[in-house]
Amino acid sequence: MPAGIGPLTSPAAAPLERGLQGKQGEERTQARRRQAGELTPDQRRVVAELQARDAEVRAHEAAHKAAGGSLAGGMSFSYQSGPDGRRYAVGGEVAIDTGAERDPQATIAKMQRVIAAALAPAQPSSQDRAVAAQARATMTEAQRQQMEQSRGAGSVRAAYTPTDDRQGGLVDLTA
Repeated sequence: MPAGIGPLTSPAAAPLERGLQGKQGEERTQARRRQAGELTPDQRRVVAELQARDAEVRAHEAAHKAAGGSLAGGMSFSYQSGPDGRRYAVGGEVAIDTGAERDPQATIAKMQRVIAAALAPAQPSSQDRAVAAQARATMTEAQRQQMEQSRGAGSVRAAYTPTDDRQGGLVDLTA
């Protein structure tokens, strides 16, 4: 190239070139921030939302666990990584034993605890409400059978057998 002559560019290419340099500069700035541990305002907003969700999920599952006592299993969580590289709980569950007991009175007491555990969080999920409804149905059946047994107290007592088609067992209460 002769001295004094630069690269060939059209007048329209100059703004495009500046735009590319600006974008590259912004990317370099963001890379430096990431290396320094700094986050952009949007990333800080995302982290704040994830932190709030994490706290909400953990409190929700802890409420199930506390109210369920020995009927509740351990808490398990699903996670999402934030722009800061940390993992945040965004969903969770606690297994709870919903199986009927050998006698109606024990089943009634157990279902009362299941209902309390399912509805313990400030905002029960649809799954939580479904578990509570299932427990109410099991409890109602146990109450019916208890009444039948008390009516037939003078005669031979029929053995208690849950007639609900749902066999019970462990179900998950979710956030």
